[in-house]
Amino acid sequence: MPRWDFTKLPAFIETNLPSYALRIIDQVSRLAGSMEVKAYLVGGGAREVMRAFVNQISTDKLQHFVFDIDIAVEGDAIALAEALADEYGGALIRNDRFRTAKWIKETGYSIDIAMCRREEYPIPGKLPEVIGEAEIYEDLLRRDYSFNAIAISISKDDFGVLYDPTGGVGDIFNKTLRVLKPLSFFEDPTRMIRAIRYSVRLNYKIDEETSLLLLQGIEESYIDQVSPERVRYELECILNEDFWFGILWAMHTSNLLSALHPEWNQLPTVSGSDTEVLELGIRNQEELLEQDMVPPWLVRLSWSLASVRIEALWDVLKRLGVHKRLAESMLEAREKFDEVAARMNHAGFSPSRIYRVCQEYARKTLLFIAFNSYLEKNTEPLRSNLMKHLRELSPSRTVLPGERLISMGLPAGPLVGKVQEELWWRKIDGELPDDNAAEKAARELIERYLSRPIV
Repeated sequence: MPRWDFTKLPAFIETNLPSYALRIIDQVSRLAGSMEVKAYLVGGGAREVMRAFVNQISTDKLQHFVFDIDIAVEGDAIALAEALADEYGGALIRNDRFRTAKWIKETGYSIDIAMCRREEYPIPGKLPEVIGEAEIYEDLLRRDYSFNAIAISISKDDFGVLYDPTGGVGDIFNKTLRVLKPLSFFEDPTRMIRAIRYSVRLNYKIDEETSLLLLQGIEESYIDQVSPERVRYELECILNEDFWFGILWAMHTSNLLSALHPEWNQLPTVSGSDTEVLELGIRNQEELLEQDMVPPWLVRLSWSLASVRIEALWDVLKRLGVHKRLAESMLEAREKFDEVAARMNHAGFSPSRIYRVCQEYARKTLLFIAFNSYLEKNTEPLRSNLMKHLRELSPSRTVLPGERLISMGLPAGPLVGKVQEELWWRKIDGELPDDNAAEKAARELIERYLSRPIV
């Protein structure tokens, strides 16, 4: 293993971190110094700095990707975060239980600030309890993996000094994932999920002892102790990764996927090209997903669960912590897939026909059907029709207001909505180019429904 000159780390940081990150670090350092507390860069930010320092990744990655700033403080982290928000603006989210705070800048960029602390796990699988303050070395020893147990001082008196009590930099250089203690997975089984996620994302090998502990945790069902809410959080992290399918595949081959629920014992495809097609569809429909408040990770989850038996899907979604209404939409999408495909997987339909059929189903149900259809061959017409409905045809817009229809002789009541609906059908089919055409069509409809001419 090469020897690194860590005295060059301060200059490396000042040269290679993006300007916004250096500015925030300077702000934290200044206020921490005025409050006489030591502050450190920890977590993913410290890890990525050291990956670049040992030439594992290009320094360009530090510049061109959003840089994580997690700060550990030997002292009152919440007080420091409050002082930062007062001095430099932004919002604050406190977590008094863990004595942490999230400082959210006006740009939306967030900085996590945590007190160096000691923890214990009174109940395996549950969140830990804070049992007191700690110095940075002890705080690092409570963390999950050696490459995450690294701190870099940002205090003025020793800026850039590295703290690495577990040999994390060596593991980074060797591209190795290693837990810090034998009970790590037992105390917090979500670390098993993160082990797979990190190993795929970073392309690190899991060391032999950690592999044995991971296997033990899977065989002894440690993950059963984890709440659905925490499972959902871990899945959301996975499904927001660039290599999310590779992570799920690694979880599948290690039996960790079926450990979450025995019915999730396979994935719908073995082909990475299938996920590329799905990702292209997601990118093309970003605006629609945002409009319907469906985050892309849920689309990926629905797609990934396509091989789960419909009869078991509700229990799986419940175990994975999916919110009830979204779970209902995902389940209905599976239940109604064949029915909708039989009705809508055809080219050449008029907009009004697409609209009338699709109006029978909830929007989110159609949305999940459309994305799940990427797994089926020859379903381009189905997707085209559903996306046209969701983007352009629904919800319907008023062609003529109800008051105008009533003034034309239509009685107030259900017929008003019916005439408005039929006017919308004609509008989307291109039959009503202007208001005059709309009024003429309205008179025809009113006469038909009332069985008498309108004068």
